[in-house]
Amino acid sequence: MSLSARIFFGLCAGIITGLFFGELTADLKLIGDIFVKLLQITVLPYIVVSLIAGIGHMQLSHARRLAVRGSLVLLFIWAIALLMIFIAALAFPDLDTASFFSSGSSPPLQQTDLVDLYLPSNIFYSLSNNFVPAVVLFSTLVGVALISVEKKNGVLPFFDGLTDALAKINTAVVQLTPYGIFAISAAAAGTMTIEEISRVQVYLVTYISLALLVTFWIFPGLVAVLSGIPYKVVLRTFRDTLVTAFAIGNQFVVLPQIAENCKALLRTRGQTGPETESAVDIIVPVSFNFPSLGKLLVILFVLFAAWFTDTDLDTVDRLGLAFNGLFSLFGSINVAVPNMLDSLQVPGDMFQLFLVTGIVVGRFGAMLAALHIIVLSILGTLALAGALQFNPRSLLRYLALSTLALMVLVVGLRAYFMAFVPHPPTRNTVLASIQLMEPRVDASISTTVPPVNPARLAGSRLDHVLDGGVLKVGYRPNNLPCSFLTPENELVGFDVEMAHILAEDIGAKLEFVPFEFNQLDSMLKSGQIDLAMSCIAGLPDRYTKASFSRAYLDLTLAFIVRDHERHLYRDVEALRLEEELTIALVSSHYFKPRIRSLLPDAKVVLLEGAEDFFNGNGQGADALLLSAEEGAAYSYRYPEYTVVKARGGKIRIPAVYAVPKGDIETMEFINNWVYLKQNDGTVDRLYDYWMLGGAAKKRERRWSIIRDVLGWVD
Repeated sequence: MSLSARIFFGLCAGIITGLFFGELTADLKLIGDIFVKLLQITVLPYIVVSLIAGIGHMQLSHARRLAVRGSLVLLFIWAIALLMIFIAALAFPDLDTASFFSSGSSPPLQQTDLVDLYLPSNIFYSLSNNFVPAVVLFSTLVGVALISVEKKNGVLPFFDGLTDALAKINTAVVQLTPYGIFAISAAAAGTMTIEEISRVQVYLVTYISLALLVTFWIFPGLVAVLSGIPYKVVLRTFRDTLVTAFAIGNQFVVLPQIAENCKALLRTRGQTGPETESAVDIIVPVSFNFPSLGKLLVILFVLFAAWFTDTDLDTVDRLGLAFNGLFSLFGSINVAVPNMLDSLQVPGDMFQLFLVTGIVVGRFGAMLAALHIIVLSILGTLALAGALQFNPRSLLRYLALSTLALMVLVVGLRAYFMAFVPHPPTRNTVLASIQLMEPRVDASISTTVPPVNPARLAGSRLDHVLDGGVLKVGYRPNNLPCSFLTPENELVGFDVEMAHILAEDIGAKLEFVPFEFNQLDSMLKSGQIDLAMSCIAGLPDRYTKASFSRAYLDLTLAFIVRDHERHLYRDVEALRLEEELTIALVSSHYFKPRIRSLLPDAKVVLLEGAEDFFNGNGQGADALLLSAEEGAAYSYRYPEYTVVKARGGKIRIPAVYAVPKGDIETMEFINNWVYLKQNDGTVDRLYDYWMLGGAAKKRERRWSIIRDVLGWVD
């Protein structure tokens, strides 16, 4: 059985295993991770030795001409390919995910120094940090230098030998592919929801559709227009080669066939002789070292992964992806794709989905890679000979037809996806379905402030709670995701659940009472509430109203702004140029002087609650200064707003609980309780659930044959 057949068998067996055992196959992901690491062992060393050997074998006269004309043709092909990829990505439908929290509180991504990324001042540092562009540049420089070395024939066999040795190691690892794909596909099929599986078709259908358009029109038509050779002749000449590359799934095996077909096609154009044949003989093998159409199209997967995980990409992100992705793809896609995902802050687990989908699209990628070599060889040879044709009429007709074809592709795919890709639940549906992480003690929920009890409270508030057996917790009704009422009038949130846990720990009944900051001191003092739990920022000016516990969370300071203005708030210098800028704060003046020092002309207004900013009571504020955790939840409810972290997420503020002012015993009790909950993992679990989107995920178990059909396990 061939390797391709065994890989396909492993894929099918993995899918069947995942469907049969369901979530029991989740641990197979570890085997998939090990397989991915093994694939990456030889990647960077292979880049170094293969590029040095490939370029070093070239003749100086050919290299000089290829360096100019051949490079221009290659850049032209890359530009067209990247343009088509980003246009094709417009077919992805506008579907909101059901994620309650958009990771606004995630730690800032460590930015790689662009100088280190592209300039190999220390090649060993570049190798150890997987700086593929720097490694490629170093290898290219060494290869170019070897061209003019007189005794290079004594050096090149060494690199040829290393290339062969690394290729053998890679071949041995590739033999494990059926088992690695089995583990990856089993874990994916056992844990992915039906909705997620349906959404993967967005990538597969877009990739295949674009690959077919490129193969049968875009690039054969380009060759025909610039060479003067009829389109049918171009397509007929390479039809068998492309079919072979598709069937085998490997463009390398058809390189000799490509070279002969290129020479035959050029002869129909009158390009014959040793120089023409020599040009083809150089371009065909050397082009194998540069990113091909098949490789470039993996950028479409990165764009899909960002869409799939609801990761926002702006124009700068897309330009960076095109530039960095092109350089990264000089190496293996097994290194390039994870690097591109990391650069855009897309979850790394999407790479395993890339490996699984690669089984389907891999043959199309091999066909595109072969087509890339064909186009580069034909146009590069004609460019070297000065025989390219530029007929304005033919070019305009080709551009018009190509543009129309791309428009039809995008519009047609988008309509198909909007009709057949399942839509996630609406925001209100998601909010209505949110529940506490676990069943908790019964609690009474007041939506109005109760009357003041004239009786004097004896002892500390802790004594009063323990003696009376009732814990009254103050909450803010619209403080997502800390405490809020769902459309079903259920009180939920991070601090609501913490209050339930506190009541359980002290064996008291639980009552929730609403409060606002302007009433906090009086309500604590009168006994209307015993403590307040609602993501209260521990800012100095609030200590006049109450005493506060130790911090149970560190929140990230951020601006909440309209989506189309997010770029402005990432640049303080640009903000300073804005006229009539108004910044809103919530119930604290602490940040007012800091805003004035950074933005002297800005107006600062104070709001009682964050909800005022969104419901029209924001006093004309352009931005709201709030925690990213709260802001991300609000931006989910109000999607026209987004979160921009202040100073890249470097400013953190403590979240605390409020107790009656001066009540040391109660404050120390809460401090100790917070310490216990932090150390037993309770705070972390609730943070993942309420702050990182777990609350919006359905907790239904994945369907499986072993559980839902056979009933063998619970």
